[in-house]
Amino acid sequence: MIANYPLSYLKLHWPNIRSMGWAALRNANPVTRPKALPALPLHMESRVDALPNGLIDDYAAWAGAPASRYASTVPLHLCSQWAMPMLAELGRNAPYNLLSLLNQGLRMQVHSATPRNEALHLVGTLMDVTEEPDRVRIHTRIEAFSVDGQPRVTLDSYSTVPRGRPQKKAAQPKRKEPEFTTVGHWNASEDDGLRFAMLTGDFNPIHTLKAVGKRTRFKGCILHGFGQLARSLETLHNGGHFFSDLDVRWIKPLPLPSNNLSVQVAKVADAEGYLALRVLSEGADVHMVGRFKPAGDDSGSGDEPKPKRSRSKRA
Repeated sequence: MIANYPLSYLKLHWPNIRSMGWAALRNANPVTRPKALPALPLHMESRVDALPNGLIDDYAAWAGAPASRYASTVPLHLCSQWAMPMLAELGRNAPYNLLSLLNQGLRMQVHSATPRNEALHLVGTLMDVTEEPDRVRIHTRIEAFSVDGQPRVTLDSYSTVPRGRPQKKAAQPKRKEPEFTTVGHWNASEDDGLRFAMLTGDFNPIHTLKAVGKRTRFKGCILHGFGQLARSLETLHNGGHFFSDLDVRWIKPLPLPSNNLSVQVAKVADAEGYLALRVLSEGADVHMVGRFKPAGDDSGSGDEPKPKRSRSKRA
C-alpha cells in the first residue's frame, strides 16, 4: 500500500509513467530533443482502456464526491489520467525542455457523460506554439470519443516554457470584479500530492517528494493543477453547480498542506451566460480563476448521459 492505495495502481499506471518520464528526459537533453518545430497542427491518436471501478471509487472519494454521484459514470476531471500522457507525447515533438513547462490553463467542453467500463478513443493535436522573448506559449487539444464515435469531452491545454528573464508588463487598468459568494471549502493535506499521483499516474516529484519540493522556489511540494481542479469542482458540485463548458487558469501554486480553501462563484452571470469562479486560500491568495457555463447534473458531471452525437471532423 502507498498512501492507502493498492500497489496494483502502480502497475496500471506504468505505461503512463514511462511515457511521461521518457518525454521529459528526452526533451531535457539538448542532444536528444527535437531541433525544430514540426509542421502544425500535429495530430496523434490512441485508445485507452476503461479504468477499474475500484480506482474510480477511490478517486471520486478523494476528490470529495458522494458515492452516489458517479455510480455508473467517470468523473470528468479524471481525464488527467489519460490526458497528461498524451500532452507529454505531443509536447515532446517541440524543441523545448518539458521539465520547465508550466501548466497555465485548461478549457473543458462537456459533450456527454463517460460511462464506466468504456474504452476511449483519443485524438490529440499540438495546435499552436508561439515564441515570445521571455517564454513559449503552447496550445494542445485532446478530444475524447467513445469507440463508436460519440464525443465525450474536449480539452484545450495552455502551458508555457520560460526563456530568459520575464519582461516587465505595462500596468493594466484594474478590472471590476463581480460579486462572489462562497459555495464550499476543502483542505489539501500534506500527502495529497502522492494520493493524486497514485490515482492518476502523474508522479512529478515536485508534487510527491518533499526533498525535491524543498529545493524549488516553492520551498515544498505543491498540489498538481489537475488535483486542485478536481477538489474544487467537486466542491462546486456539492454546492449545486454543474457545467457544460469550463475555462480555468492557475494563478498561484498551492502549497501542501493548505487548509480551508474557499470555492467562490459569481452571483450574476456575464453577458455570455458564464459564471465567474475562483479558489482562495485562508489568506485570500487567489490560486485558480475561471468561468463556467451552468448546466444540469446530466452534463457529464453525474450519471445521466446526453443523447448520442456523431464524431466531429478534425480541423
